[in-house]
Amino acid sequence: MTQQYKSAVKGNWYNGYSPIERDNKFKVLKKLIAAGTLPLASGPCALCSDPDIPVEYHSEDYGEPYLWEPPAMYCLCRSCHRYKLHQRFWQQSLWLSFIAHVRRGGYSRDLKQADIKQEVETCRHAIEQGQIFTLSPLRPYQNIVGLEWFANLRIDAASLTDPASRLNRDSLLNKE
Repeated sequence: MTQQYKSAVKGNWYNGYSPIERDNKFKVLKKLIAAGTLPLASGPCALCSDPDIPVEYHSEDYGEPYLWEPPAMYCLCRSCHRYKLHQRFWQQSLWLSFIAHVRRGGYSRDLKQADIKQEVETCRHAIEQGQIFTLSPLRPYQNIVGLEWFANLRIDAASLTDPASRLNRDSLLNKE
């Protein structure tokens, strides 16, 4: 286990933001939701596009002033958020095969089906071997491959604590 890994897991760093920075934004988020200033997260999932699944907020940016919409914050289903997006640093081939699944019109919940799960697992093994494996289409994919918000996220554990992983705050703030 690398020192970078131990540091990131111990403190829950993300995109170069410390656990304290992340916690501060989360506290404000909870207060805004409780006050009715910010609505509860609503779907569809911004990663797998599932329209019929509960979602929760995920932040890519924890800098002040806090931003509450994409590309700083997204609504993701629990599976995409906790078990795919945040695990990408430790299981890169799983992340890449999951993205292939999403791009074939797959929802995260589809992976509960044995045949779909097996096909994605075969894709994962192919990725690990440096081979190409094409998944069977499930639904039309509405996004442009490579231009999705998640397309170029770093998947190396060093990005957890690297300040260079942060979104460009100037472009975010000038967007408003």
